[in-house]
Amino acid sequence: MKKATNLKQLGEFGLIERLRSKLNTYSPRIKKGIGDDCAVFSTRSNTVQLTSTDSLIESIHFDLKTISPVQLGRKAMAVNISDIAAMGGTPYLALISLGLPTSTSTKFIDKLYLGLQTICDSHKIELAGGDTVASPKHLFINVCVVGEACKNRVFYRTGAKPGDQIFVTGNLGDSAMGLKILMAKNKNFGAARHRNTLVKKHLEPIPRINESSLLAKSRLKVTSMIDISDGLTQDLGHLCSKDNLGANLYEDSLPVSEALYNVCLRKRHDPINWTLQGGEDYELLFTIKPEDVKNLKRLFLKANTFISHIGEITNSPKKIILIRENSSKVSLKPVTGFNHFK
Repeated sequence: MKKATNLKQLGEFGLIERLRSKLNTYSPRIKKGIGDDCAVFSTRSNTVQLTSTDSLIESIHFDLKTISPVQLGRKAMAVNISDIAAMGGTPYLALISLGLPTSTSTKFIDKLYLGLQTICDSHKIELAGGDTVASPKHLFINVCVVGEACKNRVFYRTGAKPGDQIFVTGNLGDSAMGLKILMAKNKNFGAARHRNTLVKKHLEPIPRINESSLLAKSRLKVTSMIDISDGLTQDLGHLCSKDNLGANLYEDSLPVSEALYNVCLRKRHDPINWTLQGGEDYELLFTIKPEDVKNLKRLFLKANTFISHIGEITNSPKKIILIRENSSKVSLKPVTGFNHFK
């Protein structure tokens, strides 16, 4: 029999079996994965369950000319894991739904699932099912991740108070610059190592599960947390808006990578604007009580993990102020971010 090379030849059930045979099994908690009407899993006492879902649509969220199928699989899973991390949780199960043109090659699907499986392997997440349907033109990916957190250590967007200190993991703005490099016709962005660093940050984001776990297992008073998907200014606004708060940000404390600094220098851009507005970094933005700052820094130094102390929550409703290195103050304009329906 001739070996199937695309979906039209393979068929729906052939695809399901092909995928099932390649997936790893991790947890005895998963009672039934792929092969029945539902995935069946057990939960643990003293925990709450966390669920996140996200969709990626070809030509809107990604371009197959600039991202490999392995990278696409990794990113589709990573952005959902990041949401679990933002709540202080640990992911353990995922469901994948795909809308695939019938011309999609089996080679492409194998590589897509290699990307999905690679990041699942690194976090011990089991791919326990999903759905596959035909799509008339574009590739569609939906990922649902299930995680858990201790009942008394779930971190929400709400809860910050005036005086709470603002921290962020990693560097900001790299992913947005990486996308700009990918989309630019003129690739004159300086040294290849800097370009590659920025592009990798965009195509292969790292969900901050380890950093979230450090916070969740500590006794630090984490008052709010979010992952940065829409940019620092906008996502900080989410932490402030419901409680009618504001924030001061310190320009000289905003984390700018060597790669971003050098590319901005070459292109005559202000790197601070990129750290404030760039999206898809998937770093953790969180607030803690002032008395816990020293212990937080000690905890992350011991874990050899990079965090930055970037500001303070204020009682000025919805006002985010950037305090410049020369002590002047700039009121940051609200950033609305991407709107799917405009």
